[in-house]
Amino acid sequence: MSLTHRPYQSAADLPFLLDWLGRHAHSAYMHPGDLVWWLRQNEVVDPARALDLYFSGAGDLAGFVFSDPPTWAVLQGRDDLAPDDWQQMIEVAENKAGEPVTFNAYTGEMTGARVQALRRAGYVPASTDRLARLYRVPGPADPAAAPLPAGFRFTDMGRADVSEADRVDLHRAVWHPSRVTVDAYRTLRAAPNYLPELDVVIVGPAGEPAAYALGWFDEVSRAGLLEPVGTLAEFRRRGLGRQLVREMTRRLAGLGAEGVTIGTRESNGAAMGLYQSAGYHVTGYWVDYRRTSLT
Repeated sequence: MSLTHRPYQSAADLPFLLDWLGRHAHSAYMHPGDLVWWLRQNEVVDPARALDLYFSGAGDLAGFVFSDPPTWAVLQGRDDLAPDDWQQMIEVAENKAGEPVTFNAYTGEMTGARVQALRRAGYVPASTDRLARLYRVPGPADPAAAPLPAGFRFTDMGRADVSEADRVDLHRAVWHPSRVTVDAYRTLRAAPNYLPELDVVIVGPAGEPAAYALGWFDEVSRAGLLEPVGTLAEFRRRGLGRQLVREMTRRLAGLGAEGVTIGTRESNGAAMGLYQSAGYHVTGYWVDYRRTSLT
Protein backbone atom coordinates (compact mmCIF):
# COMPACT_ATOMS: atom_id res chain seq x y z
CA MET A 1 0.00 0.00 0.00
CA SER A 2 1.31 3.44 -0.94
CA LEU A 3 0.22 5.98 1.62
CA THR A 4 -0.22 9.71 1.18
CA HIS A 5 0.19 12.01 4.13
CA ARG A 6 -0.47 15.52 5.28
CA PRO A 7 -0.08 17.46 8.53
CA TYR A 8 -2.96 18.19 10.89
CA GLN A 9 -4.85 21.06 9.25
CA SER A 10 -7.47 22.44 11.62
CA ALA A 11 -9.64 21.76 14.66
CA ALA A 12 -11.95 19.77 12.37
CA ASP A 13 -9.28 17.05 12.26
CA LEU A 14 -9.58 16.38 16.01
CA PRO A 15 -13.05 14.71 16.10
CA PHE A 16 -12.03 12.85 12.94
CA LEU A 17 -8.98 11.40 14.71
CA LEU A 18 -10.89 10.66 17.92
CA ASP A 19 -13.50 8.69 15.98
CA TRP A 20 -10.78 6.78 14.14
CA LEU A 21 -9.04 5.86 17.41
CA GLY A 22 -12.30 4.59 18.86
CA ARG A 23 -13.06 2.44 15.81
CA HIS A 24 -9.52 1.02 15.68
CA ALA A 25 -9.01 0.38 19.39
CA HIS A 26 -7.92 -3.18 18.58
CA SER A 27 -4.94 -1.98 16.55
CA ALA A 28 -4.17 1.53 17.87
CA TYR A 29 -3.15 1.48 21.51
CA MET A 30 -3.74 5.18 22.13
CA HIS A 31 -7.02 6.07 23.81
CA PRO A 32 -8.78 9.16 22.36
CA GLY A 33 -8.21 10.81 25.74
CA ASP A 34 -4.46 10.35 25.33
CA LEU A 35 -4.50 12.36 22.12
CA VAL A 36 -6.51 15.23 23.59
CA TRP A 37 -4.32 15.35 26.70
CA TRP A 38 -1.13 15.36 24.65
CA LEU A 39 -2.40 18.09 22.33
CA ARG A 40 -4.10 20.39 24.82
CA GLN A 41 -2.46 20.05 28.23
CA ASN A 42 -0.33 23.12 27.51
CA GLU A 43 0.07 25.94 25.00
CA VAL A 44 3.39 24.67 23.65
CA VAL A 45 2.28 21.77 21.43
CA ASP A 46 1.38 22.82 17.88
CA PRO A 47 -0.93 20.17 16.36
CA ALA A 48 0.13 21.07 12.81
CA ARG A 49 3.73 20.34 13.77
CA ALA A 50 3.04 17.34 15.99
CA LEU A 51 0.63 15.30 13.83
CA ASP A 52 0.99 13.70 10.40
CA LEU A 53 -2.05 11.88 8.99
CA TYR A 54 -1.67 8.96 6.53
CA PHE A 55 -4.27 7.90 3.98
CA SER A 56 -4.75 4.84 1.78
CA GLY A 57 -5.24 5.02 -1.97
CA ALA A 58 -8.99 5.01 -1.38
CA GLY A 59 -8.67 8.12 0.79
CA ASP A 60 -9.38 6.34 4.10
CA LEU A 61 -7.33 7.27 7.16
CA ALA A 62 -4.78 4.49 7.61
CA GLY A 63 -2.99 5.92 10.64
CA PHE A 64 -1.11 8.88 12.03
CA VAL A 65 2.14 9.78 13.76
CA PHE A 66 2.31 12.00 16.82
CA SER A 67 5.75 13.52 17.33
CA ASP A 68 6.37 16.21 19.91
CA PRO A 69 9.18 16.93 20.28
CA PRO A 70 10.13 15.81 16.75
CA THR A 71 12.67 13.36 18.20
CA TRP A 72 9.96 11.34 20.02
CA ALA A 73 7.12 9.72 18.10
CA VAL A 74 4.19 7.34 18.41
CA LEU A 75 3.11 5.31 15.36
CA GLN A 76 -0.62 4.61 15.06
CA GLY A 77 -2.13 2.55 12.25
CA ARG A 78 -4.59 -0.07 11.14
CA ASP A 79 -3.60 -3.67 11.75
CA ASP A 80 -3.68 -4.44 8.01
CA LEU A 81 -0.78 -2.10 7.20
CA ALA A 82 2.26 -3.70 5.61
CA PRO A 83 5.84 -3.28 6.88
CA ASP A 84 6.52 -0.90 3.97
CA ASP A 85 3.68 1.37 5.14
CA TRP A 86 5.16 1.53 8.63
CA GLN A 87 8.58 2.10 7.07
CA GLN A 88 7.19 5.12 5.23
CA MET A 89 5.91 6.58 8.51
CA ILE A 90 9.28 5.95 10.15
CA GLU A 91 11.21 7.63 7.33
CA VAL A 92 8.97 10.70 7.27
CA ALA A 93 9.35 11.11 11.04
CA GLU A 94 13.13 10.78 10.74
CA ASN A 95 13.31 13.34 7.93
CA LYS A 96 11.13 15.70 9.93
CA ALA A 97 13.42 15.45 12.97
CA GLY A 98 16.66 15.41 11.01
CA GLU A 99 18.14 12.98 13.53
CA PRO A 100 17.34 9.62 15.11
CA VAL A 101 13.84 9.42 16.56
CA THR A 102 12.71 7.55 19.66
CA PHE A 103 9.58 5.58 18.70
CA ASN A 104 7.29 4.61 21.55
CA ALA A 105 5.60 1.23 21.14
CA TYR A 106 3.15 -0.75 23.23
CA THR A 107 4.29 -4.32 23.83
CA GLY A 108 0.79 -5.72 24.28
CA GLU A 109 -0.72 -4.53 21.00
CA MET A 110 2.15 -3.86 18.60
CA THR A 111 1.48 -5.59 15.30
CA GLY A 112 4.14 -7.81 13.80
CA ALA A 113 4.43 -5.53 10.78
CA ARG A 114 5.08 -2.48 12.94
CA VAL A 115 7.79 -4.20 14.96
CA GLN A 116 9.24 -5.70 11.80
CA ALA A 117 9.54 -2.25 10.23
CA LEU A 118 11.18 -0.75 13.31
CA ARG A 119 13.70 -3.57 13.57
CA ARG A 120 14.40 -3.47 9.83
CA ALA A 121 15.21 0.24 10.22
CA GLY A 122 17.69 -0.60 12.98
CA TYR A 123 15.56 0.25 16.02
CA VAL A 124 15.78 -1.84 19.17
CA PRO A 125 14.02 -1.62 22.55
CA ALA A 126 16.00 0.78 24.70
CA SER A 127 13.82 1.69 27.67
CA THR A 128 15.33 1.21 31.08
CA ASP A 129 12.22 2.56 32.82
CA ARG A 130 9.15 1.27 31.05
CA LEU A 131 5.70 2.82 31.35
CA ALA A 132 3.37 0.16 32.70
CA ARG A 133 -0.20 -0.20 31.46
CA LEU A 134 -2.55 -1.19 34.27
CA TYR A 135 -6.06 -2.30 33.43
CA ARG A 136 -9.31 -3.18 35.15
CA VAL A 137 -12.58 -4.60 33.87
CA PRO A 138 -15.33 -3.07 36.03
CA GLY A 139 -18.09 -5.39 37.14
CA PRO A 140 -20.94 -5.78 39.62
CA ALA A 141 -18.43 -6.69 42.34
CA ASP A 142 -16.11 -3.76 41.57
CA PRO A 143 -15.21 -2.16 44.90
CA ALA A 144 -16.89 1.16 45.54
CA ALA A 145 -14.92 3.99 47.10
CA ALA A 146 -14.85 3.69 50.87
CA PRO A 147 -15.74 6.79 52.89
CA LEU A 148 -13.03 9.42 52.70
CA PRO A 149 -11.26 10.58 55.86
CA ALA A 150 -13.26 13.00 57.98
CA GLY A 151 -13.58 16.41 56.32
CA PHE A 152 -12.69 15.22 52.80
CA ARG A 153 -15.20 14.95 49.97
CA PHE A 154 -15.47 14.35 46.23
CA THR A 155 -16.45 17.09 43.82
CA ASP A 156 -16.01 17.59 40.09
CA MET A 157 -15.61 20.39 37.58
CA GLY A 158 -19.28 20.18 36.65
CA ARG A 159 -19.96 21.99 39.92
CA ALA A 160 -18.89 25.46 41.00
CA ASP A 161 -16.92 24.78 44.19
CA VAL A 162 -13.45 24.46 42.57
CA SER A 163 -12.28 27.19 40.20
CA GLU A 164 -10.36 26.54 37.01
CA ALA A 165 -7.38 28.40 38.49
CA ASP A 166 -7.39 26.21 41.63
CA ARG A 167 -7.72 23.07 39.51
CA VAL A 168 -4.71 24.12 37.42
CA ASP A 169 -2.70 25.07 40.52
CA LEU A 170 -3.39 21.60 41.93
CA HIS A 171 -2.06 19.91 38.81
CA ARG A 172 0.99 22.16 38.67
CA ALA A 173 1.82 21.50 42.32
CA VAL A 174 1.53 17.71 41.89
CA TRP A 175 3.54 17.60 38.66
CA HIS A 176 6.04 20.42 39.23
CA PRO A 177 7.48 21.64 36.93
CA SER A 178 4.42 21.72 34.69
CA ARG A 179 3.55 23.72 31.58
CA VAL A 180 -0.22 23.51 32.14
CA THR A 181 -1.90 26.95 32.15
CA VAL A 182 -5.44 28.13 32.78
CA ASP A 183 -5.84 29.01 29.09
CA ALA A 184 -4.64 25.56 28.05
CA TYR A 185 -6.98 23.95 30.58
CA ARG A 186 -9.91 25.88 29.12
CA THR A 187 -8.96 24.65 25.65
CA LEU A 188 -8.79 21.11 27.03
CA ARG A 189 -12.27 21.46 28.51
CA ALA A 190 -13.57 22.47 25.08
CA ALA A 191 -12.47 19.14 23.56
CA PRO A 192 -15.37 17.05 22.19
CA ASN A 193 -14.65 14.11 24.54
CA TYR A 194 -14.12 16.10 27.77
CA LEU A 195 -16.72 15.41 30.47
CA PRO A 196 -16.72 17.64 33.59
CA GLU A 197 -18.13 14.81 35.72
CA LEU A 198 -14.94 12.86 34.95
CA ASP A 199 -12.74 15.77 36.10
CA VAL A 200 -12.88 14.84 39.78
CA VAL A 201 -11.27 16.58 42.76
CA ILE A 202 -11.00 15.56 46.41
CA VAL A 203 -11.43 18.64 48.59
CA GLY A 204 -9.96 18.84 52.09
CA PRO A 205 -11.44 20.08 55.39
CA ALA A 206 -10.62 23.73 54.66
CA GLY A 207 -12.00 23.51 51.12
CA GLU A 208 -8.53 23.08 49.65
CA PRO A 209 -8.06 20.78 46.59
CA ALA A 210 -6.00 17.78 47.73
CA ALA A 211 -6.13 15.22 44.89
CA TYR A 212 -7.62 14.89 41.44
CA ALA A 213 -8.09 12.60 38.46
CA LEU A 214 -9.13 13.28 34.89
CA GLY A 215 -11.08 10.49 33.24
CA TRP A 216 -11.84 9.89 29.57
CA PHE A 217 -14.60 7.73 28.13
CA ASP A 218 -14.87 6.66 24.49
CA GLU A 219 -18.38 5.67 23.47
CA VAL A 220 -17.25 3.82 20.34
CA SER A 221 -14.77 1.42 21.95
CA ARG A 222 -16.43 1.55 25.41
CA ALA A 223 -12.96 2.15 26.84
CA GLY A 224 -12.07 4.31 29.84
CA LEU A 225 -8.80 6.02 30.68
CA LEU A 226 -7.42 7.87 33.71
CA GLU A 227 -4.89 10.51 32.64
CA PRO A 228 -3.61 12.22 34.73
CA VAL A 229 -4.03 11.27 38.41
CA GLY A 230 -2.32 13.01 41.31
CA THR A 231 -2.33 13.81 45.04
CA LEU A 232 -0.53 16.69 46.73
CA ALA A 233 2.48 15.51 48.75
CA GLU A 234 1.04 16.69 52.07
CA PHE A 235 -2.12 14.62 51.58
CA ARG A 236 -0.50 11.35 50.56
CA ARG A 237 -0.59 8.11 52.58
CA ARG A 238 -4.17 8.75 53.70
CA GLY A 239 -5.86 6.46 51.18
CA LEU A 240 -7.12 9.36 49.05
CA GLY A 241 -5.52 8.11 45.84
CA ARG A 242 -6.96 4.60 46.12
CA GLN A 243 -10.47 5.89 46.84
CA LEU A 244 -10.16 8.41 44.01
CA VAL A 245 -9.26 5.66 41.52
CA ARG A 246 -12.15 3.52 42.74
CA GLU A 247 -14.55 6.45 42.40
CA MET A 248 -13.30 7.18 38.88
CA THR A 249 -13.67 3.50 37.94
CA ARG A 250 -17.25 3.58 39.23
CA ARG A 251 -18.07 6.70 37.23
CA LEU A 252 -16.56 5.31 34.03
CA ALA A 253 -18.40 2.02 34.49
CA GLY A 254 -21.61 3.98 34.94
CA LEU A 255 -21.07 5.55 31.53
CA GLY A 256 -20.62 2.11 29.98
CA ALA A 257 -16.84 1.56 30.13
CA GLU A 258 -16.00 -2.13 29.69
CA GLY A 259 -12.38 -1.60 30.73
CA VAL A 260 -10.27 1.20 32.22
CA THR A 261 -6.56 1.89 31.69
CA ILE A 262 -4.03 3.75 33.86
CA GLY A 263 -0.35 4.25 33.02
CA THR A 264 2.63 4.86 35.30
CA ARG A 265 6.37 4.33 35.31
CA GLU A 266 7.35 0.82 36.35
CA SER A 267 9.87 2.37 38.75
CA ASN A 268 7.15 4.33 40.57
CA GLY A 269 6.50 1.75 43.25
CA ALA A 270 4.04 3.94 45.15
CA ALA A 271 1.80 4.49 42.11
CA MET A 272 2.06 0.86 41.03
CA GLY A 273 1.01 -0.27 44.50
CA LEU A 274 -1.82 2.26 44.66
CA TYR A 275 -3.36 1.20 41.35
CA GLN A 276 -2.99 -2.49 42.11
CA SER A 277 -4.67 -1.96 45.49
CA ALA A 278 -7.60 -0.44 43.57
CA GLY A 279 -7.97 -3.65 41.55
CA TYR A 280 -5.83 -2.87 38.50
CA HIS A 281 -3.23 -5.26 37.04
CA VAL A 282 -0.36 -4.87 34.58
CA THR A 283 -1.21 -5.97 31.02
CA GLY A 284 1.76 -4.57 29.10
CA TYR A 285 4.34 -1.83 28.77
CA TRP A 286 5.09 1.16 26.57
CA VAL A 287 8.68 0.79 25.40
CA ASP A 288 11.01 3.20 23.58
CA TYR A 289 12.72 1.97 20.40
CA ARG A 290 15.93 3.75 19.46
CA ARG A 291 18.90 3.64 17.13
CA THR A 292 22.07 5.67 17.32
CA SER A 293 22.39 6.99 13.76
CA LEU A 294 20.40 7.60 10.57
CA THR A 295 23.24 6.24 8.44
